[in-house]
Amino acid sequence: MNKCVSLPGIAKVWYIERDCLPEDVGYRAVAGIPIAFDGTPESVSLQGEGLCELEQSFDNNSYIEKVKLSFETFDEIPTEQHPAFVIETNNGEKYVIGAWERPYPTVKINHSTGHPDGDASVRKYEVSYTAKKALALCEA
Repeated sequence: MNKCVSLPGIAKVWYIERDCLPEDVGYRAVAGIPIAFDGTPESVSLQGEGLCELEQSFDNNSYIEKVKLSFETFDEIPTEQHPAFVIETNNGEKYVIGAWERPYPTVKINHSTGHPDGDASVRKYEVSYTAKKALALCEA
């Protein structure tokens, strides 16, 4: 049985180097302990609205979560070092997508050129992450 949950609108998105996360993000997330990190996340300027969907499925006698974050921006996010992403929902809750250890979030980037009448080119990011607890509540 799969269950899909769509979070309330995404107000803000940041990215942070995975080295700034604690080594036990997965265990803390399952235990309900908010994640604190050592660095300052880099803000992403959203173009339009972001979307975050969480799918929960029961597999091998336990639940597995898969989260998919989609957003558009003019910013270029360095993805070579497997960053984690931090989102803030419209109701003020903050979540981390990613972990210090493998598996890392998968980041798909689509570039599009603007229309000749003046629209700017934009990058569409799709971040996918699967873990026992894919959305980890984090501290501000």
